[in-house]
Amino acid sequence: MKQKITFCTAGHIDHGKSSLVIALTGEDPDTRPEEKMRGMTIDLGFTFMPVNDEEIAIIDVPGHEDFVRTMIAGSWGVDYFLLTIASDEGVMPQTIEHAEIIASIGLKEGVIAMTRVDLANDKMRLSSREEARTLAEEMGFTDTNIIETSAVTGVGINELRDELARLTRKGGREREIREPFFLPIDRILSIPGHGTVVAGTVACGTYRLGKPLRLLPHDMEVRVRSVQTHGQSVDEVYPGQRSAFNLPRVEAEMLERGNCLVDGDIYRTSSIITVTYNHSKRAEKPLLHRQRVRLLTGTAEVIGRMSILDRDTLMPGDNTICQFMSEKPLVTRYGDPFIICHFSTKRVIGGGRVLDPHSKRVRRKKELVERYRQIEKDGERGLIELIMKEMPADRLLWTEEEIARRASFSEEKTRRHIETLKGDLNRIGGGYITTELLSYLGERVRGALEIYHRENPTTKGMEVGSLFKKLGYSVSDRTTMSGIIEMIEGVQIEGKIVYLSESEVALSRLQRHLVERIIKELEPEGDEIKILGESGLREIVGSPDERNFEAVMTYLTRQGDVWR
Repeated sequence: MKQKITFCTAGHIDHGKSSLVIALTGEDPDTRPEEKMRGMTIDLGFTFMPVNDEEIAIIDVPGHEDFVRTMIAGSWGVDYFLLTIASDEGVMPQTIEHAEIIASIGLKEGVIAMTRVDLANDKMRLSSREEARTLAEEMGFTDTNIIETSAVTGVGINELRDELARLTRKGGREREIREPFFLPIDRILSIPGHGTVVAGTVACGTYRLGKPLRLLPHDMEVRVRSVQTHGQSVDEVYPGQRSAFNLPRVEAEMLERGNCLVDGDIYRTSSIITVTYNHSKRAEKPLLHRQRVRLLTGTAEVIGRMSILDRDTLMPGDNTICQFMSEKPLVTRYGDPFIICHFSTKRVIGGGRVLDPHSKRVRRKKELVERYRQIEKDGERGLIELIMKEMPADRLLWTEEEIARRASFSEEKTRRHIETLKGDLNRIGGGYITTELLSYLGERVRGALEIYHRENPTTKGMEVGSLFKKLGYSVSDRTTMSGIIEMIEGVQIEGKIVYLSESEVALSRLQRHLVERIIKELEPEGDEIKILGESGLREIVGSPDERNFEAVMTYLTRQGDVWR
């Protein structure tokens, strides 16, 4: 299935985004009566346009600064941007704000349409084009052409269509088709006779009609009656497609933008995420440690506090690692982009990407920043390394399933990354232990056995379950315990008994005398095996010391010289 390409519009209010979309497609994205009445797009508007023998989606987003949340919902998960700048006005504050959002969510390619060229004189046109070019450079936009247009006269419309076609031929952003299905909901409708319909852009994975899904954060299973994409009923949907799901027996009132439809239990909610954060150089004030802010990611908007891990104040233009502590459950994935807005003014003040979607609250340390910088550098592989190093104090192994669930990765992706960590991870049975932890465990095991051999010189070694329990590890599977011991240098295991390789049973002079007496008394007489009770044997050999007698009998039993 070829990936559908999605463009999103952005730009200052009244710079002609919706008019431009009508000129391109012949369809009006302002579909709701209140949108018509107000003359502006107050919610996401979607239109479709044939390009290169296929259909692309154009998402028209609002320009009013009160509705930045809506723009985030529309621009997340798209392939290219269509940024409008009026030729007779040039770059405006909201133009910059929208451009920053585009850059923050990872969109680097698109097209800038200089609208209303029919209303601008030559000086205005040149000045506006130069402002647009400067903005593109500041935001790091690449392969972004600037085209002059007029929705009134039709100037540049065909050229703009050709540019959209050129970008479409390049293909869209890479999306993960093999990951579990994930759709952030950005539109909720209640349709008479049909019930609740939710819509969004498929972020990753595929869905085939007939399979139940989970609704987050409600954590409830839902049935899907029908699916539409690009206006057509379908049985299957793919990453990047605009899709609508009819959910019977689900009340629209219980849903909100930011809820998600997912497959399986890989995706979970969290209240703490660790992120790399860029405080905008255009922010009016520094970001303060534990400042209350609004976080927008995917289609969700949540309120919480930003914990800066290495300082008390983050100046405009600076970047660091933070933990966002949400006031309500949030669904994110590694690498998801987000925007931070001022709590009261709702102005965009920064953005970044999620490094760990299921974090624990941590104390502020510069070492933690370095650790997360490494994740930022190593990508998904780095997150798996972090998870392995976060092993609870009483555990030694993570299974693939546990690692995948903790990282919100598929088991296939998890296995692929584990393969690249062979030098750092060791497989034992169905789980993995880090080389670092194995080395540390080896030191503890050898130390414990040295003490045991010193205190119990007549016994060969320690029972493996008792050893792990003594060290504080909850391992119940003997095969796993044996597998771990076999990987520790200088230690051996026979059956259930663990001992140091170089250890020898050290008998005292009295104990050696007892050994000789017991063996002599139990020597067979002819073909008959000699059987004696322990109390009787003890009297015969003359051992008043019960402890020495028991130690010698244990030694002889383990040596195979006697049977008890």
